[in-house]
Amino acid sequence: MILIHARRAVLRLAAFGLCLILQTTFASADMQAIYEAARKEGPMTWYISFYSQDLPAKAAAGFAKAYPGLTVTPVRLTSGGIFQRLNQDLRNHVATASVFTTTGIGGQYEMLLRDGELMQYTPEAADKLSQVVKPMITPGYVYPMGIGLMGLAYNTAKLKAADAPTTWDALLDPKWKGKIAIGDPSFSGFDAAWDMTMVKREGFAYYEKLAKNDPLVQRSTLDSLTALNAGERVVAALPDTIAITSAAKGNPIAVVYPTDGTVMLVGYTAILKTAPQPNTAKLFTEFLLSVEHSQIMADSNLQSVRPEVVSTIAGGGKLSDIKLAPPIRTAESEKLLSDLVERWRDLFSH
Repeated sequence: MILIHARRAVLRLAAFGLCLILQTTFASADMQAIYEAARKEGPMTWYISFYSQDLPAKAAAGFAKAYPGLTVTPVRLTSGGIFQRLNQDLRNHVATASVFTTTGIGGQYEMLLRDGELMQYTPEAADKLSQVVKPMITPGYVYPMGIGLMGLAYNTAKLKAADAPTTWDALLDPKWKGKIAIGDPSFSGFDAAWDMTMVKREGFAYYEKLAKNDPLVQRSTLDSLTALNAGERVVAALPDTIAITSAAKGNPIAVVYPTDGTVMLVGYTAILKTAPQPNTAKLFTEFLLSVEHSQIMADSNLQSVRPEVVSTIAGGGKLSDIKLAPPIRTAESEKLLSDLVERWRDLFSH
């Protein structure tokens, strides 16, 4: 009898604790109702390409802490790879992922919207996003969840800081022949954003000139980092976050923010209409737009989409300290990238 009473007391305490969690987690009755429905759905699959290998797991852990009892399983691939995976699911009428998070480079979200593949949902956190990203919202469907910066990096064991290139145009100097690494815009969202920015600014002639310097063309920016760390190449176009992380591990890497415009790449997120876990997907979207997630981004050298979290750049400065190139909007990028990739392959496949 004593054991029965003790068990009942434990259950009452657990229920009381859950009530406290619900009261402190949710700002509205709607969110509490969504949470209660989500607890019946089971683990959710998340297709993600925006950030590096370790971050999806950190985001999933942060979400589980914010929403006890809910689980997200990330599937991370390159920007091109994850969209190909999603398209394969859609063609085969297989509903696997509930949330799709990528750069939007290439107009993926526009395609999904046209085909009626996105669920309409307006996050409560949308109004709290920073002014930098609010213009990039597709109301009711697609929302910014993070910002990355594409700049230059160099091998400090091979090159002195005073000799490092400080502009994109500097890469065209013949002295860099055989010393540059770049990624393929077919696979890497960061490289695609850089390529489109440069083509929009200077035309494809920029890459025709760059090709004369025999750059090492890699599948992704991570491959470019490997070539840079190994000293196989001296300079690379790289996201600052992976360069900073590599340098922190003791690799001879330093970051340069080009004075002719660092490329800003926005990560977006949307819920799929066929989401097997629609309520979990809504809460996860709220989380991706939250202060907690922005802090995870900032801690990993990415830029926050919430004004409450101030991210830093390499050297400890702020985003406002550097010149940014005008961002490419997702709708604009669809045709721009299609034309660019075809010409890119013709140029660099020889």
